[in-house]
Amino acid sequence: MSILFFLWGFAYGLLGTLNSEIISLLSISPAKSIALHNAYWLGYLIGPPAIGHWVLTRAGFKAAFMTGLAIYACGAMAFWPSSVLRSYAGFFISNFMIACGLSVLEIAANPFIAIAGPGRMSEARLCFAQGIQAIGGFSSPILAQKALFQRVEGIDLFRVQWCYLAVALFVTFLAVVFFYVPLSEASDADLETVALQRMDLAGLDHDDRIFKKFKLGHFALATGALAMFLYVGAQESVSYFWDESMQAVKPGTDSFWNSAISHGLFAFGRFLFSFFAYLGIPPRILLAISISGAFITSLLGLLLPRGNAPLSMLLLTVFFESAIFPLLFSMTLRNQGHNTKLASSILTMAISGGAVWPSVTYGVVTLNPDPTGLIRQALKVMVALYGVSVLIPAAWQPRLMRRWLDPKWSVIPVGRRKSSGWAWPVSEKGEVAHMPLGADGMGSPIELKERSRSSGSGSGSGERIA
Repeated sequence: MSILFFLWGFAYGLLGTLNSEIISLLSISPAKSIALHNAYWLGYLIGPPAIGHWVLTRAGFKAAFMTGLAIYACGAMAFWPSSVLRSYAGFFISNFMIACGLSVLEIAANPFIAIAGPGRMSEARLCFAQGIQAIGGFSSPILAQKALFQRVEGIDLFRVQWCYLAVALFVTFLAVVFFYVPLSEASDADLETVALQRMDLAGLDHDDRIFKKFKLGHFALATGALAMFLYVGAQESVSYFWDESMQAVKPGTDSFWNSAISHGLFAFGRFLFSFFAYLGIPPRILLAISISGAFITSLLGLLLPRGNAPLSMLLLTVFFESAIFPLLFSMTLRNQGHNTKLASSILTMAISGGAVWPSVTYGVVTLNPDPTGLIRQALKVMVALYGVSVLIPAAWQPRLMRRWLDPKWSVIPVGRRKSSGWAWPVSEKGEVAHMPLGADGMGSPIELKERSRSSGSGSGSGERIA
């Protein structure tokens, strides 16, 4: 699984550098440049509903991994003829195909990490796995700039062709490995059973509502998807205009090494927040710190006079935003039950904000040119998006939402609802497992549930649902 996370981080970092070189070597217009960027993120809008959700719900996690890798390999192979023909349309399609493959991977890999283990550690696991993804994003631009493009002149993309051929062959090999590796699976009924178990421990019900209108699960999914849409948009708005933004805050600075430092801070932030989640700090608190920190530092980066101070603020913005994605994903999936795979599809589709908001930023930059040539328009869009995003952790503070989202309700003692006359069986540590597969000879989770109800046992005697 760690290889998968590293792989899509490496692919995204390599694609960004490759696209920049293609734009420069082929003299592509600014409008076509932003369209080439959007082609990648549109893959996240199309891939989940068209392919990913269908495969995941009908064939399971392993099939989704293999399907995503196969599409990814086809997209990487498509770079060869695109480079030979120097075809803009070919590069557009290649970007789209690779993103489709990665979106199918992501729709399965993120929930797999989140649910395959103790529920209280979902955020810690996913932050750590996403940290490995960030390492891939950190290493690939350096490899591309210092190795692949050292001697690229004119329209010679020979080295890049061989690079993507190697990537395609490796991905194909990885898909074959996954075919033979046994992986746990979880049906919708399994996931629903675990969600019911946890809700009973937390004293919640599927019909509980927040603000007297919205069911807790629907509200968590809607706000989580909105936060994801805004976060990716904010991140990509500055990422696409990184060189211009760096020159805007500190003229003459080395944008490439600033980018390398920011990628390093991004990876470090995910590992650090994983450690904080492991220590038991509520993820909603960590999310509030992350979004608030990103908003404050981006605002200071916009307002401070040019120099080292705003540059440092923008680098800190990258650090704070690092954990937003894994925290949002794992928290939103909690208690979704039989809708877990659908929720994963919706959250993955929300990543397509990376196509919408950079285009908005492009419009702002185009319509409001800075006569000095040192623009900060991209920062304005990022500040606005994080300013709105701050409201979402605030909306998750009511008591019912805290019970819905906080991991501690996966480990509290059984018997929260004494009036029900029964309690769910839990592990020896009193913890709710997250991927119940009924593989220990005890029967399916539904059968365990019925046995627990009929016996009326609330002793927590050590029966397992995993």
